[in-house]
Amino acid sequence: MYAHYGGVERSLIAGKPERAVELIQEAGDDYGRNNHLLYLMDYGMVLHLAGRYQESNTVLEEAHYLVDDLYTARLRDQASALLVNEAQLPYEGEPYEHVLINVIKALNYALLKNWNEALVEARRIDHKLNVLSDRAEGDEYKEDPFARYLTGMLYEITGDWNNAYVAYRKAEAVYDEARAWDKVPFPDELKRDLIRVASALHLADDLEQYRTKYPEVASEPFSAPDAEMAQLIVISYNGRSPQKEDLFIDVPISLDALQLVVLAKAAGGRSTRSTRVGEALLYGIHGQIARVALPRLVHQRTTIAYSTIQLTDGTHTFNAHSQRLYDIGAVAEKNLDDGYNRLVLRAVARTAMKMAAAEGVGIGARAAVDKNSQGWVGLLAAILARIFVFATEEADIRSWRTLPGEIQLARLWIPAGSYSVLLNAVDHQGKVLGSSKTEQLSFQSGEVRLVLEQHFE
Repeated sequence: MYAHYGGVERSLIAGKPERAVELIQEAGDDYGRNNHLLYLMDYGMVLHLAGRYQESNTVLEEAHYLVDDLYTARLRDQASALLVNEAQLPYEGEPYEHVLINVIKALNYALLKNWNEALVEARRIDHKLNVLSDRAEGDEYKEDPFARYLTGMLYEITGDWNNAYVAYRKAEAVYDEARAWDKVPFPDELKRDLIRVASALHLADDLEQYRTKYPEVASEPFSAPDAEMAQLIVISYNGRSPQKEDLFIDVPISLDALQLVVLAKAAGGRSTRSTRVGEALLYGIHGQIARVALPRLVHQRTTIAYSTIQLTDGTHTFNAHSQRLYDIGAVAEKNLDDGYNRLVLRAVARTAMKMAAAEGVGIGARAAVDKNSQGWVGLLAAILARIFVFATEEADIRSWRTLPGEIQLARLWIPAGSYSVLLNAVDHQGKVLGSSKTEQLSFQSGEVRLVLEQHFE
């Protein structure tokens, strides 16, 4: 089911999301029944990238409800996974993927300027994060800084200043708490939002507290925005989400088995799915090597540092640059780390059970034939069973691969009017990448408009 991803990624990098939509549609049958949620998430995302926002929401709405259905079946299915592997189970998604289903839906509605429905998704995000907090153990992922920030922004846009302030304060707390793993510096945009909304709500003590706490932005004017001012919000998707791949750990239980493993690694390098058939034959014949398969993340870093936004109406010019608010790779890594100890225990138990079953096959074969044939029949049956064990051992490397690697955002308040908008992507050396994107936009008084920018390299 992974063959189509190369074409999908090439299409997105080339700026051809419609082709990515076609490739996902063509691969629909390849996903299979156990990967229906993954299909819905991939399909909904590429529709979103192609600007087909209502269609995207129809697909992602199905994904939203499927998540709950899959959760109720988890315990039963996990028991069977001990005997096979977790890749055979229905894919139920990672917690952060569940949240992002509603984040993308909220962005779809915002891009359609359907603010009431966007608020419905904001409330769903809040509910989903509350449920995660109840289920999570210790410092596991249970809050999402960007999701909280987005809900605050949606409340503010619709004039619900009190809920906006609550959401921004939650986002502030989550960014602070997640600093050890989310790899995102505390956003200046959020600092401005806290000061601006505290000012609009006439919370003098809070306003003074935030001015003192964030002096780097406190000198900027923060009176409540004029209702006549329009607003442009630029959402930038940069890079590609991390991929999972197999990490095969071969455990020798004798000295000569250790030597065999060392020789095999020296000759073939790191074990992959393409090399496991040969290794299955080699290790299966030897009989004193066990294999455990675990997932590992491979990050795909973007070359883009930020985007610049310039609006001009021929008389006045407004400038801003985007800031990184969400590192999806870091969040994916956190989700994987949270459950890794459980993954290891299940993988070791599964391997032990399968190796014991393979030896049992050999014993059973010896008992089923005459004495003259017992030796070679039992040995052959055990070897074949062990080969099957090695050949079928793999990690669950499924993930929502059509997501970007990170999300950046910029906000500008401007007078109503017609503007030429110039967007540029800038690398970490300050060099403009590719060609500039220019478009003409007109804003009415009080209008809020989202623009989606995509850079998947």
